[in-house]
Amino acid sequence: MAKADRDSRTIADDAGADADPARTATSTADAAAPERSVDQSEYHSEHALVLDNLVKTYHDGENRLVVLDGASLTVRRGEVVAITGRSGSGKSTTLNIAGLLDRPDSGAVVIRGMVASNLSDRRRTAIRGRRIGFVFQNYHMLADFNVVENVMLGAAVGRGGGFGRANRLRALEWLDRVGLAERSRHRPAQLSGGEQQRAAIARALMPEPELLLCDEPTGNLDTHTGDEVTDWLWRVAADAGMAMVVVTHEPSLAKRADRIFSLRDGKLWLDNGEAS
Repeated sequence: MAKADRDSRTIADDAGADADPARTATSTADAAAPERSVDQSEYHSEHALVLDNLVKTYHDGENRLVVLDGASLTVRRGEVVAITGRSGSGKSTTLNIAGLLDRPDSGAVVIRGMVASNLSDRRRTAIRGRRIGFVFQNYHMLADFNVVENVMLGAAVGRGGGFGRANRLRALEWLDRVGLAERSRHRPAQLSGGEQQRAAIARALMPEPELLLCDEPTGNLDTHTGDEVTDWLWRVAADAGMAMVVVTHEPSLAKRADRIFSLRDGKLWLDNGEAS
C-alpha cells in the first residue's frame, strides 16, 4: 500500500466502523497524576503514540506490585524514543501496553488520535496488526518455514493475503532492503543471530506499520553485530518515516534516539531528570 493511501485510512477504519474517537478520547486515569501527564489536546493524529497517566499493578496473593504509576509519553510521527531503566522497572510492561498486548489498570493508550486501550479485543487486534510492528530480543522465527515465509507472516497476520504472490514479492523486497535477499530460501537455523534479527525487522515492517516497538533488539547479539543491526533498524525506519520506541540497556543504542526516557518509580523521566 502506498504511503498516501495508508495515511488516508483512519484508525477508526481499523478499529471498526462503530468506533467513535470523540466518544473514546476521554482519559480513564483514576490514580494520582504524575508530575506532568499528557494534555488531552495532544490526542490527535499527528502523534503516533500517546501514553497518558498509565497505571499497572500486579497481585501475588496479598502482595501488590505497582509497576507503572502515572507513566506518560508522547511520540511524534517519525520520532525515535528510547526507554531505559533497571531490570524489573516495567519497560517491557510499558511496551506491551503501548502495543495493545496488555491493558493498563487506568490511563489511556492513544494511537493516531484514538484511545485504543479501552476498545474490544477484536478492534485492538485489528489496530495492532495494521498499525504496529514488533521487534523482540528473541527472533521468534518459525523453524519449519524458510526466511521469506517467516517475513510473509508479518503481512499475513496484519493485512491478510497469506502466502500469495503479492506478499511474497513484498517480503523479498524487504529482505533485499535489510541485505538478506540471497538468504530468502534458507531456514532460520542456517542464519547467524544478526541475520535472524534483520529478518525479524523485515517481518515487523511487512504490514507497513506507523509505529515500531522494539524490546532489547540487540540484547542477544555481540557488540559488532548489534551495531550492524542497529544501523539497519534506524535506516529502514527512517526510510519508512515511522515512529519507533526502543527499550534497551545499551547506552550506545539509546544515544541514537531523538529523546531518551528512564523508567523509574513507575514514571517515565526525560534524560534531563523531568517526569514526562
